[in-house]
Amino acid sequence: MTQPRAKPQAKLTGADYLRLTPPSHRGVRYQLIEGELVEIAGASRAHQTFIAELYFSVRSQIGVGGIGEALMPPFDVYIDEHNTFQPDLLFVPTERQHILNERGAIGAPDLVVEVLSESTRQRDLNAKLPVYARNGVREMLAVDLAAETITKYVGDGQSLTLATVYGADDVLTSEAMPGVA
Repeated sequence: MTQPRAKPQAKLTGADYLRLTPPSHRGVRYQLIEGELVEIAGASRAHQTFIAELYFSVRSQIGVGGIGEALMPPFDVYIDEHNTFQPDLLFVPTERQHILNERGAIGAPDLVVEVLSESTRQRDLNAKLPVYARNGVREMLAVDLAAETITKYVGDGQSLTLATVYGADDVLTSEAMPGVA
């Protein structure tokens, strides 16, 4: 006797994400990863402090040259039909501002920053990095606060390749944000 097969669950889309995560869900953040709605835990104090300092540093440098816009969560990146992420920081150059609207970015930013934690490391590196890669993110920075390292991945439109691992005393440079260090 054969067992009945479970009906495969359909992948959620960006439209489903918008319907299931209205602005009224304040305080609860979600991402859509390969069609699955995933609740995001609150960031640690160290995580928030690092991102705030990075954001203000980047904003002060790009503001002078007007080379683009940096944003941080909660700001959605509708990267493709089945993936909507909230990277810890994103950058879109001036010539690509058309991908930004009031609610998020439609398509891949040039640069994304993900702060790794015990609860997000596997998801950020094994699930999100390949999605960023195949959708044209030019650069991803994976920040490991515990190890005091930043790993830079550089993209070619199809893949992201490990380029450099920076330590606490190194000066990070970015091809996606020229002139910002």
